[in-house]
Amino acid sequence: MNNPTTNNVIADFVSNINFGIIRNIKCVKIHKTPIGIRLTHLLYTQGVLRMYKIENDNILIYFKFYRSRHIITKIKLITKPSLRCFWTLKKLIKDVNTHNFSGFYIISTQQGLSTSDYCLLQGHLSGEILIKVEL
Repeated sequence: MNNPTTNNVIADFVSNINFGIIRNIKCVKIHKTPIGIRLTHLLYTQGVLRMYKIENDNILIYFKFYRSRHIITKIKLITKPSLRCFWTLKKLIKDVNTHNFSGFYIISTQQGLSTSDYCLLQGHLSGEILIKVEL
């Protein structure tokens, strides 16, 4: 995941999602890339997206709402080209226990993209922290 273009794709993904959340939009359009598809599918499997459609060159992401508000309150890019963030399993456990936020991290592990919940409970994995999703 250390490719600069990959980091730009992830940054564009995060900024488009945040734009939709701030503007209270029901759907956002994201350029179709392999990492964008994987991130979108991961968010969908976590239950924070209503649905998504893959069209010719775009991914249409439909947000899930609860009481007229987005389920996702904020999505934040953690690792950047200038500052990459790798956490061990101990550091991940400590951060989740001490900060007790409602949400999850998206982590690039040896087995592909995973959530912090999966890494802690089933996979016992660590890796590069890509995104923090707050609910």
